[in-house]
This record gives sequence, structure tokens and C-alpha cells, in this order.
Amino acid sequence: MKLNLFTKMLREVPKLTNHQKHLLQHRINDGINHGGASLKIDKFKGDDVLCPHCGCEHIQRYGSASGLQRYKCKACCKTFNALTKTPLARLRKRNLWERNLDCMYDALPLWRVAEILDIAISTAFRWRHRFLAGPTHDKTSEVAGIIECDETFFLESFKGNQTIHDRPARKRGGIGNKKLKDDKVPVLIVKDRNGGLTDFVLDAANNDEIHGALEPIMTDQSILCTDGSLIYKSFAKDHGIKHYRNITSQGTRVIKRVYHIQNVNNYMSRLKTWMARFHGVGTAYLHQYLGWMRALEHTSKGKDFTLEMLLDSTFKCEYVPINNKQN
Repeated sequence: MKLNLFTKMLREVPKLTNHQKHLLQHRINDGINHGGASLKIDKFKGDDVLCPHCGCEHIQRYGSASGLQRYKCKACCKTFNALTKTPLARLRKRNLWERNLDCMYDALPLWRVAEILDIAISTAFRWRHRFLAGPTHDKTSEVAGIIECDETFFLESFKGNQTIHDRPARKRGGIGNKKLKDDKVPVLIVKDRNGGLTDFVLDAANNDEIHGALEPIMTDQSILCTDGSLIYKSFAKDHGIKHYRNITSQGTRVIKRVYHIQNVNNYMSRLKTWMARFHGVGTAYLHQYLGWMRALEHTSKGKDFTLEMLLDSTFKCEYVPINNKQN
């Protein structure tokens, strides 16, 4: 904008009504925040940019669009920006992303998020699950030292589905059959004493599923602490690792004042309490909510729930959309 035109515009500001001034202030703040978010995205991506279409490193700057630097690949001739083929691709209103992260930190319901940010509930839903794609894949690949394992169960839910074929619909969600585990989804929680934490949504709590989940993340030096389940006993025997069983029915809660499963049980208790605020989570999205909880655990250890944290986890994974319309 030319200087004389800008000066003329400033002279007109005192003539505006209070309502018009508020609208102008809102528009300026949106512009500042939008630009700030775009700068953070480009800065976080850095200069090490590869073509997301073919992986070629021979690229060139190709102008900008929607506040983001665009690039063109010299090999496939396709254009892209820092968010192309990531969970955040094609999401609008970047000026509101950090406020949405604040809402997610507080685990606010979708209707409340939509009200605070003045967006549609469908937009709040889309943002939530796109934002969670990164933390969902950002899991500990190896645990070490003293490792605590246990399973917890969540009621199978088809929340949001218009038709349920496997069973009759429960009125207002229902509570299921407490004695049977046929309609429960098992989740394996693995936690070590160094802060490592990971989880697995299983098809069933049997040998094949639990052994298959533990094998890639265990080492020969691991020390396994579990309850009295024979599944873990056979796993420890097969892999030649030390194993301590805490059988509460026999009064064994702590062995040698060190080996127990109190940390993982404490985490599962917090997880259940936190998950209860959503009044049931669709099973198709259960792994994303587990990732959300893991991200919140990291923030309690001094890491901020910020846009930079979101970008760090986002750029590590490729977005695979879920077609199921559950919430």
C-alpha cells in the first residue's frame, strides 16, 4: 500500500463507530495471527524440503499462496507447500489453529470449541482429528529398563453411525454387559520408568495379539512387570527376559520394593477419567484419543501444547483419511 493512501486511511479511523472499530481490530488481529502461523510453518519446515510427490530434492521456490511459500519440483513439475500431503493440508483459518490447540489442551467438547472459535461443528470435528493424526503416530518405538504392562478395556462404540449391523443399538450409548468382554475393545498400555509410554488397540487380549505388540519394542535387557496373566509369563519365557508377576489375589503388590505395576495402573486410571468426559468414543477413533492423551502426558512434563509441537508430530507422518463419519 502506498504511504499517502495508508495515511489517508489512518485519518478516517476516528470517524468509525465503536462497532466498526471492533470489526477493524478483529480483522487486523486475524491478519497478524494468520501471518504468524504461516511464518511458523515455513520456518519449522526449514530449508530441507523434498518433493512430497516423488521425493526429489531438486526443487525451486515458486511464489506463495495463502501465506505459505510454494515450491516446484524440477523432476515431476508439481507444485506444493510445506503442508502438502500432511494431516494439516488444505485446512483453512490458520489464525485460529493455536486457539484450537488451547481448546484441545482443555479437552473441550466440539460444540464448545465451535462456539469459542466461531466455526462450524463440522470444522471443529475435522480440525480435532487432523490435529490428532500426528500425535497418534508419534509413539515410543522402544521401551527399556523396568517395563510395566497391563490391559484396559473400552466399550465398543459405533458412535455417529446411522446403521449398526453387529448388534442392536444401545439407547444413549448404554453401558454394555459388564460380565462379558465380547463387546469390549482391549487396549495394551506399556510404560517404562524412564518416561517411555506407548499403547496398542488390540483385536483381542490373547497371546498372538499381546506378543505381537510387545516383540518390536522390547530388548533383551528389559525387566517386565505385569499382573498374574499367563500371557506375559509365556512371552518372558520365549524371549528370555526377567519377569515379575504382581498377583494381587495372593497379596503381591510390590516385589523387592521395586517391581510393581502401580505406574501403569495410575496412568490407566487417569486415562479412564479423562476419556469419560467425551461420553463414549467411537472405536474407529480410539487410537487417536490415546495419542491425544499421550500428548497431554508430555505437556505435564514441561513440553508445551503448541503449534510447534503439532508441526513436529505432523511432519513425521503421512495423512491417511478415515472415511467413517464417527465423532
